[in-house]
Amino acid sequence: MGLRTLKPSDGFSDLAPGMDFPGESIFYDVHIFYYLWYGSPAMDNKYIHWDHVLVPHWDPKIAASHPQGRHAPPEDIASSFYPELGPYSSRDPAVLGSHMAQIEAAAAGVLVLSWYPPGVTDDHGEPTEDLVPAVMDAAHRHSIKVTGETTVKMIITLNIK
Repeated sequence: MGLRTLKPSDGFSDLAPGMDFPGESIFYDVHIFYYLWYGSPAMDNKYIHWDHVLVPHWDPKIAASHPQGRHAPPEDIASSFYPELGPYSSRDPAVLGSHMAQIEAAAAGVLVLSWYPPGVTDDHGEPTEDLVPAVMDAAHRHSIKVTGETTVKMIITLNIK
């Protein structure tokens, strides 16, 4: 499997031509999902999300022979890809600025911010609603628009008769 970076010269849709900068363009019909729940000891006094439990295999017979426990950052992280910046903290302003510069360089014009509502988190993280303004400010400095996607645990009960 190969990955490649899309560039403005690849010719995105004419539906949302984007803003022109000297030699660059941002296309508002290209969206990137952004997750802000990562933490590192330098900023957060511990790893957050990089160290969550190893996901067991769905088949119990196979799962018994798979490793168990947690990931052990910084070498072993809970990700298929190792970030160039290392296991970073989403609270680090330098990381946030670097991410926005990378998104701008990729010509993506919209950041889809995935976050939990105030006071809510998943089993591996901590609340991050206080980071939303910093993400929006950093995106604005790079002419990137922000939309949101909240993640909420829901229990649905069906009465089937």
